[in-house]
Amino acid sequence: MWMSKCLSERQKSSTPEKGKVTLSSGQLEAGSTLMSRGIESYAPYGYQSNPPVGESVMIIPSNSGQALVGTLCKAESLETGEVRLSSLGGAVILLKNDGSIVLNGLVINKHGVIENE
Repeated sequence: MWMSKCLSERQKSSTPEKGKVTLSSGQLEAGSTLMSRGIESYAPYGYQSNPPVGESVMIIPSNSGQALVGTLCKAESLETGEVRLSSLGGAVILLKNDGSIVLNGLVINKHGVIENE
C-alpha cells in the first residue's frame, strides 16, 4: 500500500501542468498545483523572453526542478503558416504567407519594397 501510494504521488508530479506566471522580475515564478520559484525557461536557440505576470504557461518536471517550456499561443488572427513576434509594449513583427513582413504596421513586400509608406 505504502509503495503504491509513493509511486502514485511520484507519477502525479512528473506530468506537465498548465500554470500562471506570478513573478517575472529577477527570477521566474509560476504556480500550478505547486508554486515554483527560480524556474528555468526554455525556447529555441536565439529566442529569449520574460513572460509577464498572469501569462498562461506550460510547466514540465526536470531533473533540477520545474521548467517552463512556453506560453499559451494566442494565434486567432493568424493564417496557418504565419508567424508573429510581439512584445508587451506593442512592438509586432508579422511574417505573412505571401512573403511580406509587417513591422509595426509598415508593410514590406517579398521583394523588399515598402508598400504603405
